[in-house]
Amino acid sequence: MKAAVVTDFTSPLQVMDVPVPEPGPGEVLVRIETSGLCHTDIHAARGDWRVKPTPPFIPSRA
Repeated sequence: MKAAVVTDFTSPLQVMDVPVPEPGPGEVLVRIETSGLCHTDIHAARGDWRVKPTPPFIPSRA
């Protein structure tokens, strides 16, 4: 699947192929046609927070 990935805090998001996750017990896999970023995701991608996620990461999944 394609995902916008934060590879470091100074570069634009990189669209990359990433593995499709396997759903666990009691979970389902949903096909997403489109998605977006909220302002919080943009702050995380820029490294604006005191506690930063460790790149690489996919916004909203950090």
